Amino acid sequence: MRTIRCTAAIATIVMSLLNLPIALDDGGNGIPTPAAWLISLLGIVGIVAAIALLRSAAWATPAVVTVGALNLIGAVVALVRSWDGAVIGLVLSAAGTGLALAHAVGRPAKAPQAS
Repeated sequence: MRTIRCTAAIATIVMSLLNLPIALDDGGNGIPTPAAWLISLLGIVGIVAAIALLRSAAWATPAVVTVGALNLIGAVVALVRSWDGAVIGLVLSAAGTGLALAHAVGRPAKAPQAS
C-alpha cells in the first residue's frame, strides 16, 4: 500500500507543479484570467494534499482524489480544445486519481475507539 500511496502523491505533485504557472503564462491557450488563477490555486492545493498523503493524514486521500478529478475534467477540456499538454495532463491526472482510489479501497478501515 505504501508504494501505491507514494506513487499517487508523486503523480499529484507533478500534475500540480504543471498547474502552478498557468496564472502567469497560459502558453497562448487563451484561458480566462479567473480560470487561470483557479488552476494555479488547484496546483497549490494539490501539492498540499499530496504531501499530506505522504504523511498519511486522514483527510489526504479524499483531497487527492478530488484534486485528481478536477484535473481530469480540465484535461478533457484541454483535449477537446487541442491545448498543449492535454495528453500529459490526462495521463497524470488519471494516474494520480486512480492510484489514490486504489489506496482508499485497499486501506484497512480503522475501528472506532471507545472513549
